[in-house]
Amino acid sequence: MGDIGNKHKKMQLFEKICDVYGEEIKRFIYALTRNDPFASEEIFQNAMVGALKDLYYLRDSSKMKAWILAIAKAESKRYYAEKQKKNNYEYYMFLETDLNQNAHMYDFTKSIEDRDYIKALIECLKGAEKQLCILYYYYGLTFKEIASILGLNYNTIRSLHFRGIAKLRKKLVEFGRS
Repeated sequence: MGDIGNKHKKMQLFEKICDVYGEEIKRFIYALTRNDPFASEEIFQNAMVGALKDLYYLRDSSKMKAWILAIAKAESKRYYAEKQKKNNYEYYMFLETDLNQNAHMYDFTKSIEDRDYIKALIECLKGAEKQLCILYYYYGLTFKEIASILGLNYNTIRSLHFRGIAKLRKKLVEFGRS
């Protein structure tokens, strides 16, 4: 009987988490899918069904949000792995950027305290660079995780990051905020 009560409590908590964090989870998935609404909706549904199906295996209910985000991330990887198999994409390799040459670019976000200004700067970026900055700075994913999710080479992700940071730095200089 205690097992059924525990399952019922987890189900109630799951419903509450979905109500409270549902939009945030959707935004997270939307960022992972390169702003593809069809893919994000499919991944969201599959992630929620998977989370509901595996709810019994969740050990610590206080970590449910992180658990659902991890399921969404795994579902995103699965979705793009299937898509890659179907379409057999060819990815272009970008020139590798020397870390030492661009080491000064890491610090610029620390000098800006206005989060809205950073959001506006990131909005100036296009495509993969914008998505990469969102996943890296807002969701705290590593380059390795991002490369895996997007199905790109680690060095490509690193190059995109440096190029995006260089563009953001240039915008900062243009606006006189460096």
